[in-house]
Formats: sequence, structure tokens, C-alpha cells
Amino acid sequence: MKPSRLETKFIQMKKINLFGGAVCMMLFATLSGCEKYLDAKPDLRKAVPSSLEDCSALLNNYSVLNQGYPYIGELASDNFMMSSSSWQSISILEDKEMFVWNADIAPPATQWSAQYKKVYVANQVLEVLKNLKETPQSRVLKGEALFFRAYAHFALAELFAPVPLADGANKNGEAIPYRTTPNIEDPVERTSIGEFYRHLLQDAAEAAILLPHKSNVPSTPTKAAANALLTRICLYLQDYPKTVQYANACLDEKSDLLDFETLSTTSNTPIARFNREVIFQAIAVGSATYTRTRWKVDSALMERYDDADLRKSVFFIKNADGTYSYKGNYDGQLNQAPFSGLAVDEIVISRAEAYLRTGKVDSALMDLNMLRRSRWLKSQFTPVTEKNPQKLLDIILNERRRELIMRQRRWTDLKRLNLHPLTAQTLHRNIVEKEYVLPPGDGRYTMLIPLAVLENSTLQQTKR
Repeated sequence: MKPSRLETKFIQMKKINLFGGAVCMMLFATLSGCEKYLDAKPDLRKAVPSSLEDCSALLNNYSVLNQGYPYIGELASDNFMMSSSSWQSISILEDKEMFVWNADIAPPATQWSAQYKKVYVANQVLEVLKNLKETPQSRVLKGEALFFRAYAHFALAELFAPVPLADGANKNGEAIPYRTTPNIEDPVERTSIGEFYRHLLQDAAEAAILLPHKSNVPSTPTKAAANALLTRICLYLQDYPKTVQYANACLDEKSDLLDFETLSTTSNTPIARFNREVIFQAIAVGSATYTRTRWKVDSALMERYDDADLRKSVFFIKNADGTYSYKGNYDGQLNQAPFSGLAVDEIVISRAEAYLRTGKVDSALMDLNMLRRSRWLKSQFTPVTEKNPQKLLDIILNERRRELIMRQRRWTDLKRLNLHPLTAQTLHRNIVEKEYVLPPGDGRYTMLIPLAVLENSTLQQTKR
């Protein structure tokens, strides 16, 4: 089959190996863990970025900036299950222990270091742009760099920093470093939670101003992507008016939803890469833990999918033992590296929740039914009409969970929803005849910094 125009462009981008590839190799080839950024002195004598072309090459490095996002939040959440024998067979120690919420184990170092690689590249570009004359191209490049810096920092905060409280009560608590310079001699210090999110929102908001309306491929950020990121952040911050504002700005740019009746329910890859819903393309680190024979959808969650809900057959493969495995990757691949980007469905269901929480019940119902209609057999679809706010919130949150499974959203949702008694959940696992429990608000929702990072920096371990 002849590749589409977008696929062809994607292949071409992956083959970029001139300046951008050379610089990234020199920056990162000999480094491991956090010392890539914190302690090492990369040799830039042979290729120092200095032009707009150099900046463009750095930002078009798909393997660094669009891949390698964290996967461990999904692993530690409640969307999936494993048998005791499958759990015992896991070869990655961190995955094995994080699945049962071992308080003494940190995620794999890649969950941290790969994000600060992205931050370093973004800061390198921003530093170069400071010394160049401002042009339309330089403004776009600055917007891209700010977007990538914000996206990577938020991916880190979702795992390694506490959830911010809406009233600001923990704003002076410790977050993680928010790096704004490529200078490896600068001190590396934790920021406060309030300061971290001030930087984050500023970067994303400026990116939304600078970025163009369109790009050639979804791996390059746009205004819609920046506003989608702001939607995601503001929902996490429980700032519901801002969530609606940014979701509106995003959906004004891009609002296409897939019609699941047009997808193959028998295909192992029913959802295409760069499909019409994708706003920003990003992929999580692949993990061998996510093999089909081991990584099964939680049975209680599967019961929440109606037989007329096409996600049941588009997202999942039914196994011979009656369990289900995931196949609905928005990257169009049946592999262990799930989609970690931004898509229209997430923004629609986020806006539905924010509408409801700001008292706009009819608008919430409109968004909820718009999404559900695109996922169900049309002949059996019945709109939701519930107007009781608490009951409707439960419906929206269940819809969100069904829609965004394996999209790295559940851990973050649990953190924010656990702040309120009506939406808090206690997680349970039974492995090898032992019960493991994760209560709402437990300190383990803020993950430890990997040991390799601590050994190569001045950072101290997170205090829970």
C-alpha cells in the first residue's frame, strides 16, 4: 500500500540526520540518567547550533522530542491487571514493584532522563534564538521550543510532583526542577509547586500565541496543540473556567472525531497513525511489561463497556481465556509503546467535565453525547439526559476512563480526583496471595526520583 502524504512526511522527518542528529548524538551519547543535563559537559566544539536552520533541525528530531514519554503512570493505575504468574515473570524490576506500589522503588531512570533531554534541546534552541534577529520563522521556532519544554516538564510533574491544590494551600511545597537554560553550570534546584506551574502555564500560553494554525504533520506543534496542552494542565489544576477557555480555543482549530463505525473491529491496528483526531503526536517509552499475554484490561473496567459501544471491539482483543488485551493505540501500531499525545477526544471529554463543574449542564451533555455518538453503533445509540450534577459527573468520569485507557491519563486523573471524597478511590491488587492497597492521597502518588539521577546530581530524594 502506498504511504499517505502524512506518512511520507513522517518517514522523511525520521530520516533527518544532519545537524540535529549530530548535535543530539554529541549531547547524549555518553550520558546516562540525569547527568545528561546536570553534571556532564557535552563537547559542542564540532557543531554548535547558531542558525535558524540549526534550530529547525533540533526541533525536528522525532526520536528525541516525540518519543520516550513516561509510561509508568498507566502501569501503576487501575486500568489493567495481571495474574500472579504474569507478575512474577516481569523482567523489569521497577515495573514489577511499581505495579504493587512498593514505597521504596522509583520508576526506571528513562522516565526522568528522557524528559530532561527534551527540555535541554528546547532550551538550546531558545538560547540560540535570543541572539538572532526576530523573523516569522524564529517566532514559530520559539513557539515550538516553548511547547516541547512545557510538554516534557508536565509529563515529569504528573509523576514526580504532588498534585497542586486548587486553593493554593501546597503552593510552597516542593516540586521538581523547571529548567529554563541549557547552561549545565547553573545550579539544579527544585522549584516550589506554585513556581513550577507558573513557569509551565507561561511557556504553554506563549507557545499558543507564537505557533501557527497548521503544520505539515501532527508531530510538529500548532496553536491547537498548545491550547490542548493548556486544557490538560488546567483540568489537573482544577481550574475549570480556564479548562473551558482553552478547550474552546483548541476545538475552534480542530474538532474532528473518528466515527468508530467506519473502523475495522477485527483489525489488530484499527486506528491509524496521524488519524484525524490527533492534535499532537507523542509516544511513550515501550515496556516489555505491556505484552498482550501479560497485560490484561481490568475485568471490572471491561464490564463498563456496553455491547453497542464499538470501543469494546476497536480498543480490545478478546483472549481465549475470556480476558481482554489492548490494541487501540492511536499510533497505529500493535506494540508496547502507547500513544501519549493530544487528541480531540480528550479535549471534548475534558470540556464536558469542566462545563459541568462550572454549572453548564446542557453544554456538558452536548459534549458528552457528541463523543459517545461517534463511538457507538448509531442504531443503538441513546443520548444521555441525566441532569443531576453528581450523577452526571459520575457518567462523564466513567466515559473519560473508557475513552482514554492506555493514554497515560489515568494516574493523573486519580491524583486530582482523590482530592474530593465523592470521587476518591482506593486501589487494590491481589498478587501471590497478598493484598496491596493504595489509598487516596497516599504519598506514593508522588513517585521517587530514580536512584541513577540522585547519584549524578545534587538533588535529594523526594520527601513523602
